[in-house]
Amino acid sequence: MQLLTWNCNQAFRRKQSYLDSYDPDILVIPECENPATKGDWSSFEDWVWIGNNPNQGLGVFTRNELTIDETTEVEGVEYCLFVETNRENLLAVWAKNDSDNPAQRYIGQLYTALKEYPEVVGSKSIVAGDLNWNVIWDEDPNSSLVGDFAETRAILNEHGLYSAYHDVNGEGFGEETAATFYMHKREDRPYHIDYVFMPEQLLDAGCEVTIGDYEDWIDASDHMPIVVNY
Repeated sequence: MQLLTWNCNQAFRRKQSYLDSYDPDILVIPECENPATKGDWSSFEDWVWIGNNPNQGLGVFTRNELTIDETTEVEGVEYCLFVETNRENLLAVWAKNDSDNPAQRYIGQLYTALKEYPEVVGSKSIVAGDLNWNVIWDEDPNSSLVGDFAETRAILNEHGLYSAYHDVNGEGFGEETAATFYMHKREDRPYHIDYVFMPEQLLDAGCEVTIGDYEDWIDASDHMPIVVNY
């Protein structure tokens, strides 16, 4: 199986060719336009999309005979979508700012979903997407959150879910050598803010994690894709 998550920076319909060197069974695409209104999606088996802006929402696409059986939007957070397929259970996330409730912005959105709706994840779930946060920001005294990255990760760990990138590469949180986001598309402003959390048994069985290179993807988006083969 191959899972790919990529904040495409809008207009995914025009950027599908960037995936030609991959063969993802599941794609999690933040900032995706509504596939019902634009684009040719015939290369995909199935898809689901949520959003308030037709040009910028959260899309989940499947292919290779993987179909979407059921979906549930997580109430109280804007872009958390539980997706049941014929093979996997997935929580897709695009953690955005929350101007009405700043304490619930970014990683606080996923924390809220996990605390108030614990049924959205289990020991066989995958959590993937743009969390818009790194543990290095947890200690900012001006950025109090309902739950920070360390607290959110602890909940996922309690369910037996661990970051594929960190597990495979043996790197600590906040010490990542590969960036998934470049602020203002500047190579000297790298951050690691996109993640795939997977069941421990899948990681123990062996998987490969790849993050797209700046030179290959920066023209399309300020985010790099995370690709997990398992």
